[in-house]
Amino acid sequence: MKKLFRIVAVFVFISFVECSLVYPQAPKHEFRGVWVASVANIDWPSKSTLTVDEQQAEFKKLIALHRANGMNSLIVQVRPCADALYPSRYEPWSKWLTGKTGQSPLPYYDPLKFMVDEAHAHGLEFHAWFNPYRAAMDVDKKGIDSSSLVFKNPSWFLKYGSNYYFDPGLPQARKHVIDVILEVVNQYDIDGVHFDDYFYPYKIKGLEFPDSASFALYGKKFTDLSDWRRNNVNLLIKALSDSIRAVKPHVQFGISPFAVWRNQDKDSTGSATKAGQTCYDDLYADVLKWQKEKWVDYVIPQIYWSIGFEVANYKIIAEWWNKNSYGVPVYVGQAVYRINGTTKDERWKEPNQMPQQIRLNRSLKNIYGSAFFSSKSFIANPLGFNDSLQSKLYRTLALPIETRKRNLNAVRNYSLQFIAHAEGIQLLWREQMDTVLNSHHRYVIYRFEKNNINLNEASNIIAILPALNNLAFQNFIDRTAKLGKKYRYVVTALDIYNHESEARVAYPVVKKKSYWKIFPPVTIP
Repeated sequence: MKKLFRIVAVFVFISFVECSLVYPQAPKHEFRGVWVASVANIDWPSKSTLTVDEQQAEFKKLIALHRANGMNSLIVQVRPCADALYPSRYEPWSKWLTGKTGQSPLPYYDPLKFMVDEAHAHGLEFHAWFNPYRAAMDVDKKGIDSSSLVFKNPSWFLKYGSNYYFDPGLPQARKHVIDVILEVVNQYDIDGVHFDDYFYPYKIKGLEFPDSASFALYGKKFTDLSDWRRNNVNLLIKALSDSIRAVKPHVQFGISPFAVWRNQDKDSTGSATKAGQTCYDDLYADVLKWQKEKWVDYVIPQIYWSIGFEVANYKIIAEWWNKNSYGVPVYVGQAVYRINGTTKDERWKEPNQMPQQIRLNRSLKNIYGSAFFSSKSFIANPLGFNDSLQSKLYRTLALPIETRKRNLNAVRNYSLQFIAHAEGIQLLWREQMDTVLNSHHRYVIYRFEKNNINLNEASNIIAILPALNNLAFQNFIDRTAKLGKKYRYVVTALDIYNHESEARVAYPVVKKKSYWKIFPPVTIP
């Protein structure tokens, strides 16, 4: 992708020594995400009985862990089961947040706003994860709560196994799902809308999904039930994609499908796998169509198997998605929860299994990163995976992936100041920004010891900062600077599509007696 830069380059002549920042395999732009599941209190909150203070402290601790590991994105489940982890006009508060469906937090706060603000304050993208169709779980044992939409509007739902689902064939169900998601898009400063692999439910042997009535009513143009079901999902994806782009075109729409689109024994264009169920044939998710039509901004196939696993080999599947990206960025969903787990596949007992997967991803030109399931799996540092991320794989920082069109306007009126003190070198700057640059806007701080400035090398990035409001001074202290070296600093801006700003360089800042002389910025010819 073409990268144009607006740079504020600062040459600070001062006696400091640079620490080692080199790990050449890491790309400058890479998606590094973690799924944070709220359903059944898998990740956050870890218990529905936590107090508000405990919930917030737990989320802050979660962010600290993932930032230390080099992540740059969180995918947080905000609507697990036709319920909400935020105040919604359409659906009740989630029982996994407060212990009771429909019960708001006490004392009251908005968990989604809190999480988005915390993520952005620490330089993380926030992708709001919605389950589109699941409405009630384990109802044979637990029944249906009176606050549930299933109880209030039963004609929209179908029971399959022990769960209830929205009927994907109903136009009113699709409209409701879109309304729910647009409420969040409109009211919160999210970076993305995210679906996982649950469309039509995974099939239960010997049990047919009971949508014959809606097929009779709405499927008259179709001779094949499977084609009708796929069309129902397509209608939702297309309408939601159009709606998001009409409201906030910078908000990404991404989907994380089951890893196998189709097996080769059913379709010669499928993968050399033997999966028992597939996206296209069983979940009725025609992911390749969504990519071809550019209805989605990224896909994250969940390749939760090892390299070498016979039925579904990670390497074979990753290479298949690399060849079938259709110009849409592919990230890979990876199973941290399997590391050193109870699976029969002994490859997960090998400390190098997950690092090998990440290196394989980086060797494939259409794969731009990873997402890991799930957050709590990192807490135990399984087989030293956190250590591997911090010391090798994710040692350098990575910018988020550039999305869609470039829309960065001029950044004007730099006012640069530098202060050297015991803590390090403090950089301060202030800009008058156009309205297109909102709180998604970030700054990237580069540090160079030698004369040549190379902005393509990730090891030169020492910080990625959120922008304050356009009247405030931006502030950064380089605490890793050491005695004995001269440094150059470069500051670039990211717009809301993660494109870096154009080149603009300042002459050196020179210390004269007791003050710093600051030269005005100039544009590179």
